[in-house]
Amino acid sequence: MTHYELLKSAATICKILASNKVKTADVCFVPLYEEYERMKGEGHKMTYIVFYLSEKFDVSEAAVYRIIKRMSRGVHL
Repeated sequence: MTHYELLKSAATICKILASNKVKTADVCFVPLYEEYERMKGEGHKMTYIVFYLSEKFDVSEAAVYRIIKRMSRGVHL
């Protein structure tokens, strides 16, 4: 498969990602956000969640807050 073939097959989703300014590199933070959603659903406090995720995923607490904010934004189709 070539770059062209890959882009052509994913053109629609790529356009949606681009128009919503979604960083494709954020795909590596999907497990972090899933863990955040789980812990939030269990009733943990935000401060504890951020501290825990910061330690588990080896990113700063500020980065965890930024990731959660980005991942929580709505998407316009």
